[in-house]
Amino acid sequence: MKRILPHIDIGLGEGNRCVLVIEDYELFDVISDYLGDECDLPHEYQSSEQRPGGEIITMYFPESVEAAAVEECLSRLSPADIERIYRLNN
Repeated sequence: MKRILPHIDIGLGEGNRCVLVIEDYELFDVISDYLGDECDLPHEYQSSEQRPGGEIITMYFPESVEAAAVEECLSRLSPADIERIYRLNN
């Protein structure tokens, strides 16, 4: 996994499927909407894990979506905005 923005990691999961790990549900909601609506990169499914202070959500993309494409879209976002959204719940 590679940290690409505050509280957001990207990597490859089973079958070289692109996965994003997001450390907050509100932040996940914003990222999911952005990638799906603005970048036309909707995720296929997600899983969540409880931790002290909140949830960690993992987004799984279709095999046809390359990690580089997801990372490029996310690079357009401001780290300060990501941190602000994260701080709403944490």
